[in-house]
Amino acid sequence: MEKKQSEIKKNLLKIAATAFSAAVILVVWQIVSETFYKESGVVPSPLKVLETIAAEIEKPKFFAAVFNTLWKSFFSFALSFVPAFFFAALSHVFKPLRDFFRPFISLCRAMPTMALVLILLLVFGSKAVSAAVAFLVVFPLVYENIYAAFESVDKNILVMADTFKVKKIRQIKGIYLPAILPYVFSSVIAGFGLNIKVVISAEVFGISTTSVGGMILAAGQGFDFAASFAWLTIAVALSFFCETVLRVISRLSMPFLYPDLGRIKRFFGKIKKGFTEFRKN
Repeated sequence: MEKKQSEIKKNLLKIAATAFSAAVILVVWQIVSETFYKESGVVPSPLKVLETIAAEIEKPKFFAAVFNTLWKSFFSFALSFVPAFFFAALSHVFKPLRDFFRPFISLCRAMPTMALVLILLLVFGSKAVSAAVAFLVVFPLVYENIYAAFESVDKNILVMADTFKVKKIRQIKGIYLPAILPYVFSSVIAGFGLNIKVVISAEVFGISTTSVGGMILAAGQGFDFAASFAWLTIAVALSFFCETVLRVISRLSMPFLYPDLGRIKRFFGKIKKGFTEFRKN
């Protein structure tokens, strides 16, 4: 009972802190808008931006632009995540492959994103630039996280499993998956949030008309500051919404996939302890 009350208090504190932070941002935004940019309108007030968002939602292109950006984001993330997971698992088994990928990962991390967008825009054209940029930005992040997940698996438990001749399929299900799933979900949440930002940035440079990035570009070209802020707010809300949905899915799916995850960890912990004592003796 006390534990539940403690969890409720923690959740309420998190909600209160988030709400306070959002309120501070809105107040500062309003002050800056009214104090410095009231006449020029370069920084519209939050209320003006909200009104503009409501007006944009009523336009026929709104949902087409949002769904087009979401589709590009999901497609490019899948294009990055699947090979990153595969090569991370392969690098865990075959260590020289890790050294083979290291220069590529370092190069992708060091290269400025905007420069990468411009180069790929010249090479692939505006249609494929979003997926290409997202792959080169997200792949290193997911690869490193998944590889770290495989490396974090306790080697003593694997030795113990081999000693007692536990089948590989049971090792994967009972040892590897419970250990790497939290890393996988963490990679998906962090990677997808970054992916949306990269895709929208590529859309701006790629002059993709029916997309969130295209709408930001069109508003900027027309010096419509309210519309620019409105579409920027929509982009932030879209990223936040997707990350929140992924967090909820991760929390709900872990108990569903492994309802006895805690029991499995405790079981292998006891065996590991006994195996360690046996080796000492």
